[in-house]
Amino acid sequence: MDPVLERYARDLEATGWAAELCDAEWRLVWASGQLKGIMGEHDDEALGVGLHLLDARRQPIWGASFPLEASRAWTAVNVRPMLADAPGGREAILARAAPELRDIVLAAEPAAWPAWTQRLDFSAQGNPLASVRYFGMRARGPDGRPVCTIYLYGSTLPAQLLALVARGSAEMYERVARLVEPGRRAAAVLFADIQASTRLSRHLPSATYFALIRDLVTTMDEAVIAGRGIVGRHGGDGLVAFFLTDDLGSPSTVARSALEAARDLAHRARLVSQDFDLRGDDAVRLNVGVHWGDTLYMGQVVTGGRLEVTALGDEVNETARIQEAAREGIVLASKSLIERLDAGDADRAGIDPDAVVYRALAELPDATEKIVRDAGTIAVTVIEA
Repeated sequence: MDPVLERYARDLEATGWAAELCDAEWRLVWASGQLKGIMGEHDDEALGVGLHLLDARRQPIWGASFPLEASRAWTAVNVRPMLADAPGGREAILARAAPELRDIVLAAEPAAWPAWTQRLDFSAQGNPLASVRYFGMRARGPDGRPVCTIYLYGSTLPAQLLALVARGSAEMYERVARLVEPGRRAAAVLFADIQASTRLSRHLPSATYFALIRDLVTTMDEAVIAGRGIVGRHGGDGLVAFFLTDDLGSPSTVARSALEAARDLAHRARLVSQDFDLRGDDAVRLNVGVHWGDTLYMGQVVTGGRLEVTALGDEVNETARIQEAAREGIVLASKSLIERLDAGDADRAGIDPDAVVYRALAELPDATEKIVRDAGTIAVTVIEA
């Protein structure tokens, strides 16, 4: 690649934007990592890198992502600056256009625009249609000759809504983005829930209870994110989180991170109690259960109203039962999770795996019929928080 274009590509990649770069003759020479992630295709050849932009757009990945109406709309805009300075003129462009787009090329008028924008519908990786807005910019040198064309892709969300999304953790969003393809994954599962939340809500003014839950949910998410986990969902006053070997490197590191996050959750719940001056029976008690899943089926759930990660597997249901068996703000961890710890991680977690005493869930005094039925034989131990 030309050194000038290499600099453009390097600077564009550093922005974290979805982008493409074409040379002066409209050959696609580079696609950003973010664009590849959105398209679900990291192979340059499959994306058409090295081809004229119109030839690149005939690659299967683009045809699968943009319906014909969107392709025709894109062509109607983009062939106009191409006609203004592309080598070979209209005939060369016409030869490259797909048959269903040639009428648009024939009717288009040249336009030497320095920049242009358009909103399009697309469906990357088989997801439902969504809208994207792009900006095309034709850069020229001091002599007026074209140097390159830059395409930047962005959300159609207003800036005010994007600012709300930006309040979240970019690192966790990146971990969520890697789950775009559902599949089997090894992970620790964590469930947490407030004990006697209904009673607490009755004892406090509604505005105070709302502020309490808001602060608690915020700090719970922070604990999971600090442990390099993924916040799965919030159900009522509770939390589900996942810690993946894909993100943390080994089952031992995952187990330690999940245990440290569980302790951190219990500690943060106590701090929230202090902030709201809650004592005795009204103190916030966060009961936590942590378990291990070797083959959880995990992926994103994306709808018009939410984006979250979910997992399927017996271990998810078992974790819920482990959490339900916990009382008075304790952390219960399963034997299968503890035994993933190697010596180094066990020492850092302050646990001696050879000295741990386990009990089956069915043996615990607060084990309900449902706990016994669904996970009664699961061995657990209390982790000091």
